[in-house]
Amino acid sequence: MAAHIEKSAGMSNIMQFMKLIGQLKRVPRTGWVYRKVKNPESVSDHMYRMAMMSLTITDPTVDRDRCIKLALVHDMAECIVGDIAPSDNISKAEKHRREEEATRHLTSLLPEGLKQEIYALWEA
Repeated sequence: MAAHIEKSAGMSNIMQFMKLIGQLKRVPRTGWVYRKVKNPESVSDHMYRMAMMSLTITDPTVDRDRCIKLALVHDMAECIVGDIAPSDNISKAEKHRREEEATRHLTSLLPEGLKQEIYALWEA
């Protein structure tokens, strides 16, 4: 019974993670918004394109899988903090603090090994 409850809680946490990450498709890239670009790409659009660019790397000295993972993880905190642009007048230290807090929250919803892997990728 306890294992079932624990498994249910784990699935609930993963679903919450997916719900939060899913919000990235509704977060427009701030730079495009500030430049009044009609129908700006979302953070999710950007992450997908970066992952696809990583997938098409043909240089055998590049760790393509790591590049794909970095592309998927790099901006994930923006589902909580938004896409903070340099013109927002938020210091780099404060931006990092906010994104780190959001990343810790997001990864806390994941199983331990995955939590560590994704957080380490975000830190890279």
